[in-house]
Amino acid sequence: MKAFRWRNSPSISSRYSIVLMAMLANLAWPHTASAQTPAPPAAAPVPSAALVPAPAKKEPKIEPFVPAPEVSVTDMEYATSVALAQGVAKLKQLSAADPQGWIIPPIQRVRITGYKDVPRKYRRIEVDRPIFEYTDLVVMIPNSSPGEPPLRQVRKVPTRQIDTKKEIIIRWDPNGPEEMIDKQPIYEHVGDTSWQFNLIGDSAMALTALRHAGLPENDLAVYHMSENLLNYLDTYGAPDHTWNVAQLAIALASTPGEVAQEWTLKLASRLLDGQIADGPARGLWGPMCIHPRILAVVIRDYLAGEAEVEKLKAKLKERPTKANEVLLSAAEGGRNRLKTYAESWSRSALRFATVEWPLVWEDLSSEKVQFGGATEFFYNQRAADMESTWVALFALSECAAAKRLPKESLRPEIPVAYSAVTKIGDKAKPQGEAKSMLNATTVPPENAIAVLARAANALATLLGDGSAWHECNIHQPVHDFDTFDKYLSVPVVEDSFMPLPSPITPLSAVQGVAALDSIGRVVGIDKMAKFMPKYETGAKGRVMLLAEHLPTLWKKQNQKPNPNVANPELLGLLLASSRSLMMPTPLSAGGENTADILARMLILAADPDGTWGARFRRVFRSSSMRERWTIMSEMPGRQWRDWRVNQPVDINKAHVAYWNHVGSEYTVSPGTPFATAVAVNYLASRLKDPGAMVSKLIDDANLADQRKSIEAILLPPPKPKAPPPPKPIAQVTPKPAEPKKAEMVVPKLEDKPKDAAPKKDETF
Repeated sequence: MKAFRWRNSPSISSRYSIVLMAMLANLAWPHTASAQTPAPPAAAPVPSAALVPAPAKKEPKIEPFVPAPEVSVTDMEYATSVALAQGVAKLKQLSAADPQGWIIPPIQRVRITGYKDVPRKYRRIEVDRPIFEYTDLVVMIPNSSPGEPPLRQVRKVPTRQIDTKKEIIIRWDPNGPEEMIDKQPIYEHVGDTSWQFNLIGDSAMALTALRHAGLPENDLAVYHMSENLLNYLDTYGAPDHTWNVAQLAIALASTPGEVAQEWTLKLASRLLDGQIADGPARGLWGPMCIHPRILAVVIRDYLAGEAEVEKLKAKLKERPTKANEVLLSAAEGGRNRLKTYAESWSRSALRFATVEWPLVWEDLSSEKVQFGGATEFFYNQRAADMESTWVALFALSECAAAKRLPKESLRPEIPVAYSAVTKIGDKAKPQGEAKSMLNATTVPPENAIAVLARAANALATLLGDGSAWHECNIHQPVHDFDTFDKYLSVPVVEDSFMPLPSPITPLSAVQGVAALDSIGRVVGIDKMAKFMPKYETGAKGRVMLLAEHLPTLWKKQNQKPNPNVANPELLGLLLASSRSLMMPTPLSAGGENTADILARMLILAADPDGTWGARFRRVFRSSSMRERWTIMSEMPGRQWRDWRVNQPVDINKAHVAYWNHVGSEYTVSPGTPFATAVAVNYLASRLKDPGAMVSKLIDDANLADQRKSIEAILLPPPKPKAPPPPKPIAQVTPKPAEPKKAEMVVPKLEDKPKDAAPKKDETF
């Protein structure tokens, strides 16, 4: 009613509003106001901007490219050996400093032991806070009791924004007008640990680097790292990320022993199953190494076992007999074994709506361990890229070289019951079986040769008519879980997928050639005949791109490069090119000089202590992850922003998770161990017998001094310029001599006589 009276009975405030609207109208339509105002006196004409000459812009000074000075083969080999030995010594020191011998250990959890007062300045600002409308979402969360099924919860989830509200917040500002005492916590390390996306794979790669450098198996660092990797797998099982599975397979392929051999076969089998077998990404791998069809079958089996348990619980409640109690116990045992079976394929298999969140592994008998969540919601979407494809094929070729590549992917058996039979009275009846539909009909094993052939055809198709391989970033829907609507928001909305940018980069070019070469190493060059034209084209393009890229990294090669050149992009390039190509390349695609320049640049870009990577933090983010985040991070409902404030997301559409893409304690790890391991791996590839030199240099007390001296070897002073030839003396023609004139001899006379005194006879 007040609003009605206000509109029909203007008050003083409303009249002020009308005046204010009129003033705003004058500002909004200046032509109306000028029509009612006398025109100003004519002013002097202003010269047109087109007639005033623009100031000449100074073109940026282009520094000329200076090639690297010549260094003899012997000097280059010595410099490489010294730098390699220093890097190996650093990795061994890291292993010796860790209580368990890890080179790249997990992130240790901490606890707060106290607080300290720190004065900080701040300012108050006003922000808009969104107000959401909430709906119910059914999610499955892990059970705190080991072996028990996940718990079903109903959560309030915001679905759309309906309004905003103003809120005053505090923002820290060194120049702020206000100051307060901020109590900052003091931390102490405790037992809980956190394995980020890349840490176990990075550790495995560091072990591989030590082996490439020539360290024997009885070396203490190699021994501890081998035991650590096997203990990790025995405790937690195989990881879900392609990088980790591949690097573990590479490291264990060279580890002696039956246990290592068994795990190598399992990891290689996981890689075979992890290849994408349909859609545009058919034949490639992505950041997640999973088989959606397998997961769909084993999860369905588990849900069937869970339904049987619920039915027997109702029956026992209705008729609480001993027989019904035994049947329920047998069904629960079978259900729990199916749960273990499902998690043997992926520890995130039964996490449903929380699969992209970090996974906390909590065992009542040990510490809490946290793992990174899935990088994509694999129940209805998958991503692929060249980085994941290359490392998977590289690992399969290493497994084949060690005779540890299975002919087809393995299918684990369902865990057996604790007791074979259960006695009911005087009769013995078998315990309830854990039934699974996973067999050769529902999910046939992946044949290794077929997997490699799919990959080769995919790489050939993706190169097309180009000169080099691009990043192969692909994001596509998954339909294996379309009937799981009770537990998941599927099927996926296919229109929500967008093409991902996939540029050609020096890294993708190198990885593409290395990926096809890895296939040739397994199947033989004779079977790669139809792919050789594509391979040769990619090899030429790789050399061309590297030749163009190197001068941009190191412009003046007679000086030390910028230490920041040892960044993640260069390290990925070094890792992919650390193994020489087995398949023949055309003569015009050499690249040996490029590899030599890369090694020289790497050695000179080291940190003062002879290691690498002190200037960056290691973050696992493949190209498909990066491009998905770039496209969808600003789209409403397409990202899990933060589970603690429950920002809305449409999980039945293509989306990303905020915490998987931004730097945090779950995604960032120290850069020095990783970068040093990559450098050791690459420098070892440049020597014919790296172990011979490393064994002599690593215990040398003067190794640090030798490391500093190699800078003078790789950057010798320029040769003194030859003195300019002497200028020729101009030949002057002498004039003919004039005839000498006859000189008149004039007799010399004394002005005074010698004896001028008067004589006696001359006087009167």
